[in-house]
Amino acid sequence: MGFGKKQFTSILISLFLGSSVHLQAQSQPQTGDDHNQLITPLWEMIAFSNYKHTYNDSKKWVPVFKPDLKAFNNKTVTLPGYIIAVKAGMMHDLFMLSVLPVAQCAFCGAGNVPAMVEIHMKSAIEFTDKPVKIRGKLFLNNSGDMRSEFYLLEAELVKD
Repeated sequence: MGFGKKQFTSILISLFLGSSVHLQAQSQPQTGDDHNQLITPLWEMIAFSNYKHTYNDSKKWVPVFKPDLKAFNNKTVTLPGYIIAVKAGMMHDLFMLSVLPVAQCAFCGAGNVPAMVEIHMKSAIEFTDKPVKIRGKLFLNNSGDMRSEFYLLEAELVKD
């Protein structure tokens, strides 16, 4: 007594759906201290910036900053976050700052890249996988020139 084609297909679909649900449950974000997002009102404004398509010299996407975010342009701000190194080594004067640790990238769930700000330090700081606070002058780049949209310039590590 064997399985019919419909029964076999039904079993395969059930196995696939069951393993898919199990894998999704395993890939949900952890809730430990090292996986907490460091969202602040300023991070929210950065994360929810929009883009528009322009046809000036060529077709390109440019960021559109809301007035509440524009108010911070060229102002000194402090952002908490995690260092995302852009080159190998332990000391960094240029890096990305993210609301999520790099260790969580495999567990993002929705697959979106978290909000990040390009940091230009006055002097190099040592890499850590722990949260840091960085203070610097926020620069909003809406040129669409394929560089970062958000910079912290003349930045310094804030000691608690």
